[in-house]
Amino acid sequence: MAAAGLAAWCHGGLATAQGLARFGLWEEVHAPLVRYLRLHPRDPAANMLRAEALVKDDGVPLLQRITESIDRLERIPDDAPEAAAARIAAARVHLFLRYEPSAAWRSLERALAIDPDSLEAHLLAWRLLELIGRIDDVEEWFWKAYELSPPSEKALRLREWYASQFFPQTTLAALDTLMGFRQAITDPVDVVEGRRLQRFVRAEPAEPWGHAGLARWFLSRGEPEVAVEVFDRAATVVPAEKRVDPYYLSTEIDVLCDLGEAERAAEALSRWPPSDRSRRFALARGRVLQDADGDPAGAVQAYDEALALWPGPVDWQTANRSATCLARAGDEQAANARRDEARRIERLMKEEFHQRLFKQLADLSDPAVLEEVETFYRDLKRPREADAWAAVRAASPDRRGNAVAP
Repeated sequence: MAAAGLAAWCHGGLATAQGLARFGLWEEVHAPLVRYLRLHPRDPAANMLRAEALVKDDGVPLLQRITESIDRLERIPDDAPEAAAARIAAARVHLFLRYEPSAAWRSLERALAIDPDSLEAHLLAWRLLELIGRIDDVEEWFWKAYELSPPSEKALRLREWYASQFFPQTTLAALDTLMGFRQAITDPVDVVEGRRLQRFVRAEPAEPWGHAGLARWFLSRGEPEVAVEVFDRAATVVPAEKRVDPYYLSTEIDVLCDLGEAERAAEALSRWPPSDRSRRFALARGRVLQDADGDPAGAVQAYDEALALWPGPVDWQTANRSATCLARAGDEQAANARRDEARRIERLMKEEFHQRLFKQLADLSDPAVLEEVETFYRDLKRPREADAWAAVRAASPDRRGNAVAP
C-alpha cells in the first residue's frame, strides 16, 4: 500500500507541476516534476516542462540551467508532438545562454525538418543571422516568416524587415541588452556588435561563423590588417572542411582584396563549394575577376548577377565596382549608365530620409507613411515589398475610420 501510494504521489507530479507553471511559479515546479521524472524519465511533456522551468528559474545556478535544460530537451524524440518546440527551445538556450550560434542553427535545422512551417523557427533563424552578421542572407527567412504570419501581424513583419535591413544594429538592441553585450544605454552600437562577435568566437572557436563575423566587423571599421589576423588565427582552430563555408570564404576574399592580396583571394575562391552559387559567390567571383585575373568583362557579369539579388538593389558600392569594370572593358556608355544608377540608389539611401521614415513607421495606421514606404520600394524596383505595403495601406483605416482605397 505504501509503495502504491508513493507511486501515485510521484505520478501526480506532472499535473501539479503544470498547474504551478501556469502561474509562473517556477521555483515550485521542480520538486513535483522531479518526482514524476523518476518514474517516467523519457516523458516528452515532462522533459519539456523541466527544461522550461530550468531556463526560467533564476534561482538555479546558470551552468545547471544550461546543461540540464539541453539534456532534457535532447531526451525528446523527433516523433514526439513536442519535438519541434524542443528543438527551438534548445536553439534558444544555445544562442541566448551559451552564445553558440552554430549549435543553435543546427537545432533550428532539426526543428524545421520536423515542422517546415514553424513561424517561431523562421523568426529565430532570421534573428540569429542578424546577430552573427549575415544580414545579406536574411531575405528567404523573412519572406517565409511573412507568409506564415497571421494577417494581423503582416504589417509588423514588413516593418521588422525594413528595420533589419536599414537599421540592423538598432533592431538588435533589446537582444544585445538581454545577452549582456550592451552594458549601458550610451554604448556605441559598433562596440556592442564587436563584443557580441568576440563572445561568439570564444564560445565556438572551431566554428567558422564567429570568426567571419568578427573579421567583417573589423573590415567595416577600416581595419583589414586586423581582419586578416582573425583569419590567420581561425586557420589554426577551425577544421579545413569548415573553412569552405560561404560566409567565411566571402569575408576572407573581401579582406584579402582590400589588402591587395589578389593571389590569396583567388586561392580562397578556388575552395568555394560547387553546390553554392549564391549572391555571395557572385560578389566574391566578381572581386577576384576584377582584382586578381584582370578580367573586367567577367567581373561585370558576376556583379550583374549579384546586383539582381537582394540586397543588390541597394548595393550602390557594387554598382560602382561594375561601372569601373565596364570602363576598363571599353564600354564607357554602359559605365556612365551604371554610375548614374549607383548615384540614384545612393540618393535613396540618405540617412536623414530613413531616420525620419523609421520613426514614422511606429504608426502603421498613417496612410501617408504607408504610401511613402511603398513608393520607396517601388523606386528600388522591389515590387514584392511595394505590393505588400500597398496591401497594408488598402486594409488600413484612414484618420476618419474609412478603408484607404488601393
